[in-house]
Amino acid sequence: MDPELIAIGVAIGIAVTAPLGPVNLTVIRAALRAGMGGGMAAASGSMAGDALFATLAAYGVRWVEDWVHAHSTVIQIAGGLLLIFIGIRTAMHHVKDAELSLSDLGRGAYVRKSLTCLFLTITNPGALLGFFAIFSGLGGVLDLGSVPYRPLNAIVGVILGTLIWWSFVTYLVTHIKGRVTSYTLVRLNIWAGVAIAVFGIVILGNLVLSYFG
Repeated sequence: MDPELIAIGVAIGIAVTAPLGPVNLTVIRAALRAGMGGGMAAASGSMAGDALFATLAAYGVRWVEDWVHAHSTVIQIAGGLLLIFIGIRTAMHHVKDAELSLSDLGRGAYVRKSLTCLFLTITNPGALLGFFAIFSGLGGVLDLGSVPYRPLNAIVGVILGTLIWWSFVTYLVTHIKGRVTSYTLVRLNIWAGVAIAVFGIVILGNLVLSYFG
């Protein structure tokens, strides 16, 4: 066990998870609706996807990177369309006052939110390629090939980093929930939905531009 390597992995995990995007918005909405447990349930899908990407990058599974490159168009189309669908559905959701009280959404809803975040993560080619870029760029520091346990230490660090980030986000959102009114949540849904849909439109727009460019 290498504490320094794990600490580097934690920093990587936070760095790849922190940027505001559709997954963060989905987790925040889940935490507002169902508290920290609901937010963490949604975040678990993203954590699973990031753990998979970190594993592939740490062990240098280059054929996966090549496959993603070869099929990036299909992956981005699927991800873009899903983002647009989720964005529209989010923006059209009208919040009632009763929804502001923390509630258990039920196991089925938790599983759906987790799977949504997992799919959003694994259909983002940039996330996987980002992991490969980070691990390659820090190759001299990480020195993953020196001894067998080092890749596993790096992966554990990344998972801990994502856990720390999502715990912080869901804790923070849950504790400011008392200041949120139904009107505020409706506005948040609209803006979050628009933002998520815009992410999807940008992805599809870039594909069209690259095709005709």
